[in-house]
Amino acid sequence: MPSDQLSLGLGERHAGQAANLAAGQKGYRDDRHRVETAVATLARSGAEFTADDVHRLVQHDGGTGYDRNLVSSVLGIWAKEGRIKRIAYAVSTSKSRHASKNGVWRGARHGQIPEARRG
Repeated sequence: MPSDQLSLGLGERHAGQAANLAAGQKGYRDDRHRVETAVATLARSGAEFTADDVHRLVQHDGGTGYDRNLVSSVLGIWAKEGRIKRIAYAVSTSKSRHASKNGVWRGARHGQIPEARRG
């Protein structure tokens, strides 16, 4: 029974991530692409990174504000697809996260991470 609940929970989480990603693409701005570009850049580097690193890149990409919730959705979807792997946990450096734990990620296929998808 617990594995059935886990499957249902994971299914709901993935559906929520997909809905969040779809909402991040608007006619006047594409927050999803900005976040995926940052994740792709970090994943291709071969270095370890966290959501805090993704936020820093997106905030400095020259664009306007963005939906910060997209970062966790992109990381979750990329992990599910095997494009990145969680290798540890670290304390967040973001004040808004109140020292909660962040996953530490690395590109799963260093040097072979595709560009962020468009549309």
